[in-house]
Amino acid sequence: MVGRRVLPTVLAGLVLVGCGATPAPAPAVVPAALATATATATATAGASDPGDVAPPARIRLPSLGVDTAVVAVGVDARGEMAVPEDVRETGWYRFGPAPGSGAGSSVVSGHVDDRVQGRGAFYRLVDLAVGDPVVVTTAAGADLAFRVSAVRRIPKSTLPVDELFARDGPPHLTLVTCGGTFDRALGSYRDNVVVTAVSAP
Repeated sequence: MVGRRVLPTVLAGLVLVGCGATPAPAPAVVPAALATATATATATAGASDPGDVAPPARIRLPSLGVDTAVVAVGVDARGEMAVPEDVRETGWYRFGPAPGSGAGSSVVSGHVDDRVQGRGAFYRLVDLAVGDPVVVTTAAGADLAFRVSAVRRIPKSTLPVDELFARDGPPHLTLVTCGGTFDRALGSYRDNVVVTAVSAP
């Protein structure tokens, strides 16, 4: 939640149209997931204070054979969650909680694909199943273990942005990318794939 699907994907802020996350729906041509819904709220609030929690550096999805870098991203000129230019990388929304924080949703979005670069890091995100492991390695070298608790495909028009970018409530990881049918007229995917993962014992 995104890639430069230069098959224009509309990044949708937490509305996830692209692969970024922001407080408002936006397009995601390259990112195949998030949109603009969350960007506004979080941007105005400023970066969250992770305390002693180090930012994420890598994310692994063992069941899919995915092992990719995570870079910190903010909000782009359109007020949407920014996403990495390299579709092989994923972006962590630095204005929200970091993985391992005591509360709220840690959002990581990734591209589904790109016309030029090919398949993105989250190309197969929709293939995750409840119970699958997710491992986040922090910049300090710690491995944080999570388990998938839900996999949803949500129309961008009804994406629950407040939920996806929540700063309070039980801590969890939210992974987002684009999905569903690609609308060539609009230059974006119609849906977002949203995966929720909770800390594993």
